[in-house]
Amino acid sequence: MLPSTSGILSSPYRDLIRLATLAPSGHNTQPWFFTQGDRCIHLHPDQSRRLPVVDPDDHALWISLGCALENLAIATRCTGFSPRIQPQLTTEHPVLSVYLEPSDIPPSPTDLALQEAISQRQSTRCAYDPREIPADHLQRLIQASQQTGVQVRLFSTPDAMAPFIAWVREGNRQQFSDRAFVEELMQWIRFSRREVQRHQDGIPSRAIGMPYVPRWLGKRLMTWFATPQSQAQQFEQRIHQSSALLLFIADHHDRPHWVNLGRSFQRVALTATSLDLKHAHLNMPCEVLSVRSQMQQHFELGNAQPLLLIRLGYANAMPRAPRRSLDAVIQARAMDDPSPSSPSE
Repeated sequence: MLPSTSGILSSPYRDLIRLATLAPSGHNTQPWFFTQGDRCIHLHPDQSRRLPVVDPDDHALWISLGCALENLAIATRCTGFSPRIQPQLTTEHPVLSVYLEPSDIPPSPTDLALQEAISQRQSTRCAYDPREIPADHLQRLIQASQQTGVQVRLFSTPDAMAPFIAWVREGNRQQFSDRAFVEELMQWIRFSRREVQRHQDGIPSRAIGMPYVPRWLGKRLMTWFATPQSQAQQFEQRIHQSSALLLFIADHHDRPHWVNLGRSFQRVALTATSLDLKHAHLNMPCEVLSVRSQMQQHFELGNAQPLLLIRLGYANAMPRAPRRSLDAVIQARAMDDPSPSSPSE
C-alpha cells in the first residue's frame, strides 16, 4: 500500500516510522520529524529539540538521526521494500530520505533479529554484572559496527578499560561544575509520572534510579547529590562493573560521518540487545573538548573524532524512556520530493 496523495501517511508507513522513533537520542530529546514524499519517507532534524550546551555543533543530534535512519532501513527491508537512502546534508534544509522500492527478496535472518530487537532495546543506566562476554558475541558486535568512515574500538579487559577512568572522571567534573550543563540536563529529566505522561520525552527519573517526586524536590535532590565528585565516583564504578567498552570514532567531523556513526552504533546496540547484553552511554569524555583531545592523542587518531563511548554488560531491564506519539512527529503536509542523484544504499 502506498501513501495517500493527501499527505496523510498510510498505516504501513506509520508503522515504519514508529519503529524509527524507538531510536536513542541525547537526553531522549527525540530531535526528529518525518514527512512524506513520492514513495518515500523523509527524516528531518527538529532544531527545537537540540541541546546547545552539551552538543553545540549538533553532532549528537545527527548521530541520533543516524540511529533512527538505521531503524527505518532495517524495518523497510523486513516489510517487502528495498530501501534506497539518499542523504542531502549540505542544503539549507538537510534531510535524510528513504525511497521505498518494492522487493521480492526476503529479509535476512540478521535483519529479522535486529527488527525484533528494535522494540526491546533500551539505554540501561544501572550497574551491570561484569561477567565476560563470549568471544563470538564480541565478534558479532564488531561485525555489526561496520560503516563507511567509522572506526569502532573494543576494550574488554580491565587493563584496556583503565585509561577511560580518568577521562570519564574529568568529563564528569567539568560538566557537573558547569551550571548551564546541569540546568539543561534537568530540563530533560522527568521527575514525576505526570511529567512523563505530559511530555512523552526526556529521561524518567526512575530510569536513573530515582523515585518519582515533584519537580521542585527532584531539582533539589539533583543539586544536593549530583555533584562533580559523586558523579565521577559513580561512573568510575560503572566502568569497573562493565564487561566491555566500545569507542565510536568518526573519520571526519561532518554531518555524513555523524549520521554513519549513528547507524553503526544502532546496529551494535540492536545486536547487543539480541544477545541479551545491556548498554549505556559513558559519553562525558567525548562531550568535553579538552578530554576528547586527550583521547585523540592517546589513540593517535589524528583528526578523527572519538564521539561516542558506551559500556556493555549484563543486567535487568530498567524503566523505559517514553516516546512521543506519531501524530507529534509526522507532519501531515506533503513535501516536495527531492530528486535523487546517486543512491547510497
